[in-house]
Amino acid sequence: MKLWGEHFSLQLGLLLALLGVSSVNAEACRLLPVPPGSESVFWVHVEGPCLPEEEVAFAVKGADLLEALVQGKRIDLDHVLVVDRVMLDLLPQQAISEYPSIPPSVGKSLNEKGITGVRVIPETISIRHSRFEKVLATNLVEGALLMLGTVDFTGTVFQQSIDLSKTVFVGPVRFSNAQVDFEGFFIGSQFAQGADFSHGIFGTHSRFHQAQFRDRVIFADAQFRGVAEFLEVEFQQAADFSRTTFASGTGLSGSVFKGPADFSAISAVHELYFRFAEFRESVTFANAKFHTVVDFTNARFDGTMDFSGAEFHTMPELTGSNLPRDVASVQNGRMTYDAQVVIFLGLVLLVLCYLWLSKGKKPA
Repeated sequence: MKLWGEHFSLQLGLLLALLGVSSVNAEACRLLPVPPGSESVFWVHVEGPCLPEEEVAFAVKGADLLEALVQGKRIDLDHVLVVDRVMLDLLPQQAISEYPSIPPSVGKSLNEKGITGVRVIPETISIRHSRFEKVLATNLVEGALLMLGTVDFTGTVFQQSIDLSKTVFVGPVRFSNAQVDFEGFFIGSQFAQGADFSHGIFGTHSRFHQAQFRDRVIFADAQFRGVAEFLEVEFQQAADFSRTTFASGTGLSGSVFKGPADFSAISAVHELYFRFAEFRESVTFANAKFHTVVDFTNARFDGTMDFSGAEFHTMPELTGSNLPRDVASVQNGRMTYDAQVVIFLGLVLLVLCYLWLSKGKKPA
């Protein structure tokens, strides 16, 4: 009898699985229990696909998230909806001297700017595959925000804007597969370790004005759907923009690339500016597509450069640059232009021949 019961249960389980109504699916959306030993962690994980009302039921309030940060807790959210604004200027201001573990390079940079008081997030922030309904912002007029641990926003969607301007990221930054629907601002921010923005989607306006990347930064396969500003940015190590799409006007003027720069296979739909930019090591634009103007006015190239297979739909602006004048003459875009000229002249010749032959014919 026992064996028969186990056999029946197994068959029933298989039948339910085939029908898609297993007990796991019946309770797909659920709040996972907090693991033991998480007293110093603000831990919220939601599992499974959730209906909108279920998302709201398990949502985290912005005020609760901010309170956890004030208490110095580590943040660990996964597949969570965050409602209400999170304004990080509400964190208490503290003296830099209270954090002797800050890297000397970071302390020196802050001292040079005359910053002695900062807001501090001492622990890791991990908010993955989640969604912010409202704004997340530093909202700082002066001073800085120090994030001492790893910052991980992998796969998270910001339905409004994210503004982490004046932030010093002491630990690694993970922003891959994240999506910003409106403004994404990192003005004057510093990245002491590696930063990964690969496969990110940026909305109406993105600003990294005067940001500083001290380690490798990756924007590979990112999409900038609105205006993108990388003006006067310092890239101290490798910068990877390969296969990135710039769908609107983009400026990298005044930026300094101290390490290798990779712009291979990018797609620049609108104007792209590199005025007064400096490329101190190798740079590649192999297979890049420039649909309108690309402006290299007064740009300097000190290392090797690769424009093989690049397509220019209009001639690039090279005034004051040390790029060779024929940099675009052997590229696909110029060849396409030459081909169009040849076709046009051929058509003109055919028309002239037709008119000449028509004149020579006698009426019947």
